[in-house]
Amino acid sequence: MTRAKVGGVPREDVRDLLGMRQPGAWLVLATFLASTWIMIAYVVDDVTHVWPMIVAGIILSASAVAIVLVPGDPLPTSTTVVLTFSGPLACICALAVTSSATAASVSATWIHGGAIAVYCFMCVRGRRIAPWAGLVGEAIVFGAWGHLVGRSVVESAAIVAIDAAPLTMATLFSFTLRPTARAVFALRARTTTQVAQLSAEAAAAEERAHQVRFLDALARPMLERIATGQELSEEERTQCALLEAHLRDRLRAPLMSTLDLDGPAYRARTQGVEVVFIDDSGASPSGNGSDPAIEPRVASAVSGLASDVLDEADEGQIYVRVSPPDRPIAASVLHRRTDGSSVRSEIDRFGVIRSYS
Repeated sequence: MTRAKVGGVPREDVRDLLGMRQPGAWLVLATFLASTWIMIAYVVDDVTHVWPMIVAGIILSASAVAIVLVPGDPLPTSTTVVLTFSGPLACICALAVTSSATAASVSATWIHGGAIAVYCFMCVRGRRIAPWAGLVGEAIVFGAWGHLVGRSVVESAAIVAIDAAPLTMATLFSFTLRPTARAVFALRARTTTQVAQLSAEAAAAEERAHQVRFLDALARPMLERIATGQELSEEERTQCALLEAHLRDRLRAPLMSTLDLDGPAYRARTQGVEVVFIDDSGASPSGNGSDPAIEPRVASAVSGLASDVLDEADEGQIYVRVSPPDRPIAASVLHRRTDGSSVRSEIDRFGVIRSYS
């Protein structure tokens, strides 16, 4: 359930369901960060040195930001390890400058409250064991600190026991949320697939209707003439041959219609030129000019060059070919004259034209 793409297919992220990408999430994060630094400012007079407390605040702040920003579901292992150690490390920094004289004040107990917020969201984001390990680590740190300042180890470690309640709630909540999230994302994926399928079917039906209308307008008059049974004139036979070549081009090389080469090819064929279109670009055979499969600059170069060659030719053979994608030569135009000479022009993937005789 991550937003990152795997195999080209985007997967879902539980942050979407929790609204952690919305402005409200940033407002909650900003409130947490402000509370953390306000608390540091409040207890700064009760500690022996300020900089370890600032380090503790930086650790908690970075952990909270990571919970919101780091992608992945569940959280990546490296991030999980770092966040697990962030609580005990922040406690070490804060308690290292907390003396026995201030042990009963808020300065001795506030730090674990910030860490538990991070641990609760770790549970929601798919890591249920690591937060409890972090809580145990905090208890060990508090117990060791209590021993060093002359307090009861058990009583000092028990300071963090209150954090077990929200962490338990977060753990239980994750058992409810995550299966629901999977069901929601599965339903969303099925809906998306169905919509895509319906759209594809509608597009295919529309394209079929378009092709039928085109064929009806182009071929029906000649088919009706043939259906009369009367002998065709020489001009009508020529028209049939030209029509057959045009329809063959639309089926075999649909991209050429997109490049507006139908007219020039028709005029060249009326002059007796054999015109062959070869389309290896992989373009969708829509024939409606809306789905070019080559770069615009290459398409413009091919259209201009082929149109000029077709308009100027009055004999021979002309081959216009669009190459498969990712080839150094994107397209080529070859004009073979009846005297045996030929001119070959190549267009690279940048639209640059080079001609060879």
